[in-house]
Amino acid sequence: MSFNNCLKTGTLLRRAIVRNHGTSTSIGIDSTVENNLKTESNRLSKTLNRFWEKVTIEQNDGQLKISLDGKPLKTPLSNELSVSQTQAPLAHFLKREWSNLSDLTIRPHSLPLTSIVSRCIDLTAVSDPHCDPELVTKIGGNRNTICQGLLRYLDTDTLLCFSPKDEFEGALRRAQEKEYMPLIRGVEQFLSPYVKNPVSLKILDADLHGLRGNAQTQETKEAAMKFLSTLSPWNLAVFEKTVLTTKSFICGLLLILNKTYIPSAALKVSMEQVARLATLETIYQTERWGEVEDTHDVDKRDVRRNVNAAAIAAYQE
Repeated sequence: MSFNNCLKTGTLLRRAIVRNHGTSTSIGIDSTVENNLKTESNRLSKTLNRFWEKVTIEQNDGQLKISLDGKPLKTPLSNELSVSQTQAPLAHFLKREWSNLSDLTIRPHSLPLTSIVSRCIDLTAVSDPHCDPELVTKIGGNRNTICQGLLRYLDTDTLLCFSPKDEFEGALRRAQEKEYMPLIRGVEQFLSPYVKNPVSLKILDADLHGLRGNAQTQETKEAAMKFLSTLSPWNLAVFEKTVLTTKSFICGLLLILNKTYIPSAALKVSMEQVARLATLETIYQTERWGEVEDTHDVDKRDVRRNVNAAAIAAYQE
């Protein structure tokens, strides 16, 4: 039996969910933004060739900016790729990311930290009430539009979709119940203070609900939106990157809580655990059927790469 023929209801459902949402991008490029600015990141994304000799960190007015051969790196909205002096470790991480690139290794995923930091800088810039409306449109809309888009992932959250009990002799379902359920209850407790009544997240059980889809209550969405309203533009960008990477609102919340808050014991997880939660189904597929080269191995590395880049950015806010 071929690998594709072995995909059952739970897997097909997850694939349908993924197709309904966008995918995360790298090299400082946001796929929702059509821009042809002559930034160094855009140039690299088109040529995939190294065109610089030296990467430096330049200090100016309390800011540390990354330059290639003396020319400042720019974000997709043409802001300088710079961080405050209090974020010096982040500046050195960014420098290292560009310094380590060579023509033989450049790929669209080669600059995950530059991608997330660029998004952080651009979202912070457009949060200014006097910002040019055209730039707000280029970034994908205002804060409310971005948050509404992220809220869609709560309906189809990876951690709220449970596979059939007979898939993989029940091993995957048991793992989901063991690893997902405590976190689901923890998230419910965390979100409940934002609204009048206790939050109860709706779960999509493939055995009970088939492919009909899932939808959270209006009160749950209200609680989630109120949580998002507490995030700074920087942390909103981090949250967005995590959600787009993992296809999970809950994973985004877990990363933010573990890097910028003091989470409850139920929600305390490592970034490796976040990546595992997002790829649990793939882990069981590859254990059973083996990896499809340049597909599963790339997907798992991409999730870990982006989750850890987001965590670094969150920690350095």
